[in-house]
Amino acid sequence: MTGPDTRAGLSARFRRHWEARGWTRADDRLAVACSGGLDSLVLLHLLRFALHVPAPGLRVAHFDHRMRAESAGDREWVAGLARAWALPLHWERAGEVPGGEEEARSLRYGFLEGLLAAGEVEWVLTAHHADDQAETVLFRILRGTGPRGLSGIPESRKPGILRPLLPFARSELEAYAVRHRLCPRVDSTNDSVRHSRNRIRRRLLPELEAVHPGARRGLLRLTRNASRERAALDHLLDRELAELATVAGADIAVDRSALLRFPRPLRSALLRRLAESIGGSLSEAGTASAVEFITGKASGARLDLAGPLRLEREFDRIRMYRPAPDSDPDMPPGGENALVIEAPTAGGGEIALSGTRFELRWKTDRAPSSTPGGADSACGRRRVWESAYFDPARLAFPLRVRSWLPGDRIRIRGRSRKLAKLFREARIPRRERARRPVLVDAEGCVLWLPGQALGEAAEEAEGKAAPHWWIGVRRTGAGRAEAPRGSCAGRQP
Repeated sequence: MTGPDTRAGLSARFRRHWEARGWTRADDRLAVACSGGLDSLVLLHLLRFALHVPAPGLRVAHFDHRMRAESAGDREWVAGLARAWALPLHWERAGEVPGGEEEARSLRYGFLEGLLAAGEVEWVLTAHHADDQAETVLFRILRGTGPRGLSGIPESRKPGILRPLLPFARSELEAYAVRHRLCPRVDSTNDSVRHSRNRIRRRLLPELEAVHPGARRGLLRLTRNASRERAALDHLLDRELAELATVAGADIAVDRSALLRFPRPLRSALLRRLAESIGGSLSEAGTASAVEFITGKASGARLDLAGPLRLEREFDRIRMYRPAPDSDPDMPPGGENALVIEAPTAGGGEIALSGTRFELRWKTDRAPSSTPGGADSACGRRRVWESAYFDPARLAFPLRVRSWLPGDRIRIRGRSRKLAKLFREARIPRRERARRPVLVDAEGCVLWLPGQALGEAAEEAEGKAAPHWWIGVRRTGAGRAEAPRGSCAGRQP
């Protein structure tokens, strides 16, 4: 998995790889994200004793998630290692125990990117390796990824994250640790198959290797090929866009007639590249909506998409830009006013959408004996709760509750339906649509439109074994739009 020269030791090959990439300068400060596990311990050892990066140029960064009983011991162990190797240590401890892997990852990267933002270091290095790459690509394939997803984990990304071990296999890191008598901390959760990533690592990939020996190498080859093809396509798209587009900061104008001369697949690719150039992204559904918009909408029309992004037609020009959060209260641009649900734990919160307030609650449980409700002090009526049940293992957290976006789709009984069409069929006025909450997953896929549509990810509660994840929403009244409030430690129904 590391190229033809596998006879040379890992130290020598890592040194050649590092020098060939030329990522850093001699005076750059580097921080290794070190959990105490084997991968990060090997990376730290390679930098300290193979590349001989001196302190304080080399530092240790440790984040204590508090998700395991031994996490405090991990922190003390990493602190002792830093002292023994004469390296400065940066560490932080989670204020509250994260509700799941996604929340933990978000907190960890928040800490690491905070070191970069504060100017403590120029680069943060993580110990992702070739096996991580193969698992990531396989996971994305199973979720129906596109060419960019097939490119896998990038070796570097903004604002200063490096992953120098990506060409090297886990088995090589293990052999290196044995050779240098490194004794890493052991994470007991790595043996659990509760998480999707562990099931892929421990069950699916070994099965694939049994069916086709070399499956891991094949996935890595797919990643390399996809990266090259993506780079080539981006180069050609950028060349075309240089002729088509006029750029003013994060505001881009495109000649509509020229864009329509391209076949539909190229039109889609150009629009996705435009979105990336201003820091946005277009999903499959968003791309389809954008293509339909530039093809058939009249001058003066406007389309808001997740990201947030906005398209406007001005005669024969198409503008794409990121709208200000308060630019249109009736059509929220991409859900800036969103309530985030980090994990399938118990909690609750409130959100205001276009002047209408909603209360939400959620928990992992069987169906409650009665639907929660409460008296409305303004008019004496009882507000009705709408609720849904899901299998938490099928949800991609964090989830968001936000206003709908034109282009939003929900999959119902094998069919993908536009929310706009569902609204039209229910004769819901356009102004009222912005006041309807929508539950979406981490990739923007619509899971639930309360009171109107329930997606395929929903799990029926009747006759099924626990656990289920329950979420309820009710309208609590009209009021000014405000920032969402919520907590995973909130009240339970």
